[in-house]
Amino acid sequence: MSPPRYFVPHAASPVEPVPCDASEVVHVLDAFRLEPAYLGESEWFVCTDVVGQLQLIPGSERARLPASVQAQLAHHEVASGRPPRRLAAAELFFFSLELVEHPADADGFNDPVYLYGTLTGPWPGNAVTRVNGQLTVTRGDVLAGFAHGAQDAFHYVKDAESRDVPRAYHALLPGDRADQLAQGRGLVLTYPAVPAELQAHHAANGAQVASVLHAVLAQLQEDARTHQGPRELMSLELPVASRAMAVADLELRGYEVKGDVATPRPTKGGLVGKLAGWLQDEAVRVPREAPPPEFLELARRVLPLLPGWPTETERTLRAHVLAGTLSPGTPVTRATVPRASAPPAAIPPRLPTPPVRSSDWMQDFIDAHGKPGGAKPRLTSLQPRPAPRPAPATAASKAASHASWQADFGPAPAAPARPASKQQEKAPAPPGKKPAWMSDFED
Repeated sequence: MSPPRYFVPHAASPVEPVPCDASEVVHVLDAFRLEPAYLGESEWFVCTDVVGQLQLIPGSERARLPASVQAQLAHHEVASGRPPRRLAAAELFFFSLELVEHPADADGFNDPVYLYGTLTGPWPGNAVTRVNGQLTVTRGDVLAGFAHGAQDAFHYVKDAESRDVPRAYHALLPGDRADQLAQGRGLVLTYPAVPAELQAHHAANGAQVASVLHAVLAQLQEDARTHQGPRELMSLELPVASRAMAVADLELRGYEVKGDVATPRPTKGGLVGKLAGWLQDEAVRVPREAPPPEFLELARRVLPLLPGWPTETERTLRAHVLAGTLSPGTPVTRATVPRASAPPAAIPPRLPTPPVRSSDWMQDFIDAHGKPGGAKPRLTSLQPRPAPRPAPATAASKAASHASWQADFGPAPAAPARPASKQQEKAPAPPGKKPAWMSDFED
């Protein structure tokens, strides 16, 4: 693999080939048309397999997709009401984003951020591979990528577990300098990764996108307040992506949350406790939770506030995204795309348990960026976080808990007496004569 300039592969991670098989995908993330067409294929689908890895499937393979995946495509095309966008590119990379690092003590305003995940590419090509590594972009690149790509997000069917319409968002990010982007090279389509165990009905990544955007916006607002501007960003009311996680963070910082207000929790009684309460911050309000579309709108509002935005790189990158058009009436001659032969199975195979992926390789990059004794960077993880810390146990609850575990070692309660049946009331059969119930089996 020859990665784009701003992507650094992890030295100890293997480079793996990417075998794409339409029959093995489980969800669709994206659909677009490529210009010029590659191997006669103009339409392509970005999908995930059972372990969440990205696969690229040509439109001519649509009939080989599982029925559930074909249903996702049909729903998206009808629900979105627009043809797939066109990408004018000679080279594409696909990036599965897992973690975002915000460097500490950055000097500027539109500072770099480090994205960690798996890069797949280059595509089109006959030797597509994937490898773990780090992609470096700016805060503005992240905001603009998701804001501009929101109109082409993939639509899923709303289920009972979804509060909003589930969608799969993407961001087109620059992987190289503007001169290479102008030639259609170094374009990176980024998809925030959704843990495989959460992909029961779809691969919607709205929660992950909201977390990334909130972290970037919070960093920009903090810098704006430090440098006394821009004032519009300083006074911006910034919601949170998850209220439950915001409450858990306040509790870890020593606050007690009641409703929408968090007050400092005294750690000790007497004068020492009062002094500790005075030294802590005053009561704060718990921010409200906002859906992904609201964070996307905030990103659009903040982008014009960035100094020098849009940059030459941004203008060059967006020029490669064209509005979708209806398919021409004349048929397109398609070249045969090699595909793996799969014998028909009478019974669908059971999906294997996704292996647990280690994220230790990301720590190598994070440690390399840090300085001895310096401030730690802020990390935005796209993986599930632990549940919020439970409230401190009271004396009554401790006593109840103490009694409950002791009861486990006590004698089991006596089983209720069962009424004796008529057969049990009868006297046992005399010796040498079989009981009457055995004759039922002789017929």
